[in-house]
Amino acid sequence: MTNINDLDRRLTRIEAALSQPILAATPDPPPPKRPGPNPDPAPDFWALSAAGNSPEQNKALRLPAVRASRASRASVGTIGDVKRNDWARGTGDLWKGNMESVVPPGYAQWSSNLHRNIDPRPGKYTWSNIGVSPGQGANQLKWGTREYNAPFRQFLACDFSDIPREHGLYVSNYEGTEVIDCTFLRCGSQGVQFAHRPFPYQQYDADNLPYSSKPRHVLKNSHFIDNASGGDRRSYNATYFNPGTSVHPGTLLIEDCTFVSNWDKPQYYNNRELRSTGALVIADMSGNAPLAGGPMMEAVTIKNTLFDYTRSDRPIISLRSVGNILIEDCCIILRDCVQPAINVDKYIDSKDTKTLRITVRNTYVKGGRAQIVLLNGTSVQHDIHCPGEEVVIDGYTGVIVSRRPL
Repeated sequence: MTNINDLDRRLTRIEAALSQPILAATPDPPPPKRPGPNPDPAPDFWALSAAGNSPEQNKALRLPAVRASRASRASVGTIGDVKRNDWARGTGDLWKGNMESVVPPGYAQWSSNLHRNIDPRPGKYTWSNIGVSPGQGANQLKWGTREYNAPFRQFLACDFSDIPREHGLYVSNYEGTEVIDCTFLRCGSQGVQFAHRPFPYQQYDADNLPYSSKPRHVLKNSHFIDNASGGDRRSYNATYFNPGTSVHPGTLLIEDCTFVSNWDKPQYYNNRELRSTGALVIADMSGNAPLAGGPMMEAVTIKNTLFDYTRSDRPIISLRSVGNILIEDCCIILRDCVQPAINVDKYIDSKDTKTLRITVRNTYVKGGRAQIVLLNGTSVQHDIHCPGEEVVIDGYTGVIVSRRPL
């Protein structure tokens, strides 16, 4: 049984982690109204208002307030696994919630040890109001949660902090996903990774069943601060591998989020100092049926979201094989960076899976451009800084179709 002194020590460590300078909350500036004849009501958070801030100000813009709003949580060592029989016996939703997990040494923090040889399970699997961080000496902790063969997977009001080796959450799912009101602070590799792998790949068995319908993905009011600074697989902060297929193309909505990275201690690549990686990637990967007959995504929509990256070693946003991309009311800041702000269709070699159209509307872009990779291997770049304007780009040709005031 855990004694009260152990609980006090754990709470002290959590409080210390949350009291870092980057978490000193500052009031949001008054949000400007959206330009145009019919402006939307101003939201609580308006990404464009962050354009003149420093990285430190933008790190503190949303995450501290979101974490401060949490309901009480019971202190536990590990969340506890969901096993195959737990799924086979039930037919309804699975739910875990209201826990603060300070993971002790010796655990990699699994939450689902399922395999592909199981019938689809009706219902969804939800984490609600859960926090995960390592206890003292838990340097081998790999994931806040790692799951195989999950159905519709939902994370609500969850916080992942200082996961030393890999990701806040790593889920192989065969239905859609939602990450709402969540935070990811200093995770060693990625904050979020969803990976749909219905076939064996490399030395591994399949991670999950194939899609049976068009998957829907949502990432909303979630905040990613200083991730990927020293883990095993440093990459984008939010990674979606095959969030759809040509047979069952998916949709993804990202809204009211912040992605900010400027590490305290730089890393080095090819003798070049880095202080961040990238924010968001949607990609096809090995171990899946080839894309053919259409893009893997019907649409990707990114709205009212802040991206602030310093000396990034990759594009801030990398999207591949999407029917229609819409980026609206966003703020994208690249500081001392030679990478594109947005890269479209890197590694795409088929006209059947090429992105069709990119629309950027009322978006502030500082320090980067949009790069569209064409089928012949060349690419074109465009200035997409467009406050009060809309820019539409043809995904096949890379040509600007229109640029007009709103």
